[in-house]
Amino acid sequence: MQLHRDPNVLFAGYKLPHPLQYKILVRVHTANQSTPTQAYTQAINDLDKELENLKQAFEDEKIRYEERPKQGY
Repeated sequence: MQLHRDPNVLFAGYKLPHPLQYKILVRVHTANQSTPTQAYTQAINDLDKELENLKQAFEDEKIRYEERPKQGY
């Protein structure tokens, strides 16, 4: 899905040749402004940033939860 967000990517897909083999084939077609390798690398970098933001938001919320006043039940 990340590859499809790139306007230079015309087609992106993958297939699993066999379920018992740990091998995935990725196919990417791009416009002339970009190469498939550049698009793939950019998608990986963007996903890495998104995961880092998610991790930071989780850590911030965890700290906020731990610092709230304890309520007895």
